[in-house]
Amino acid sequence: MSTPFQIVNGWRMVDFGKNLAQLRKARGLTQAELSDLLDIQQRLIGRWEQGQGKPQFDYILKLADVLEVSLDRLLRGSDATPLPAFAIRNKKLQELCRQVDQMKPQEQEVICHFLGLAVRQEQLKKIVAQPLGPLHS
Repeated sequence: MSTPFQIVNGWRMVDFGKNLAQLRKARGLTQAELSDLLDIQQRLIGRWEQGQGKPQFDYILKLADVLEVSLDRLLRGSDATPLPAFAIRNKKLQELCRQVDQMKPQEQEVICHFLGLAVRQEQLKKIVAQPLGPLHS
């Protein structure tokens, strides 16, 4: 007996389709709008959502970008890979991190760049403040 969807390691294309439809609607996009963003025919979105076809890998990547979700979220319906947890003790920094986490990936990259600069500057200060060894006394 054949099924209208594929099963790959317990993952069914029909599940992907339902998940895609849910994510698209959560972003307030119609199938036509999503197809325009991906530069494909609208009928492909409908087929994917109905589990009648599967997108090529490059479209899966584009879908994740356009829908602003991880690949796990797009393909499996949840972020299956747990994020590393650590405690941020500074409440202001904790709130800022929460807000940044809601931003688009491009905006997050800019913020990460500036945070990286600040951390490297602090590391350089510590290196410069260290006394020179016995050879340089």
